[in-house]
Amino acid sequence: MTMSAAWQYDQGLPCGPAANAAKYLAGEAGFDACQQAVMTHGGFGYAKEYHVERYLREVMIPRIAPISPQLILSFIGEKVLGLPKSY
Repeated sequence: MTMSAAWQYDQGLPCGPAANAAKYLAGEAGFDACQQAVMTHGGFGYAKEYHVERYLREVMIPRIAPISPQLILSFIGEKVLGLPKSY
C-alpha cells in the first residue's frame, strides 16, 4: 500500500486515499505486532529489560500523529466511498 501511494505521488496522481490507507494499515500492523509481543511475554511484557513495553509506547506515535485513525477512516468514507461528512 505504501509503495502504491508513493508511486502515485511520484507520477503526480492524486494519492490522498492511498496514502491515508497506507498510514492506517501500517499503524494498525505495528500496534498489533507490539500488542502480540507484550501478550507473548506475559507479565514480563511490561519489564524494561525486554524493551517490549517501550515498543508498545512508541508505536502509538505513528499511529496517532499527525492524524488519527478515526480521521483517516472519515476521509476515506467521505472522499472514496462518497459518504456524508461525519466530523
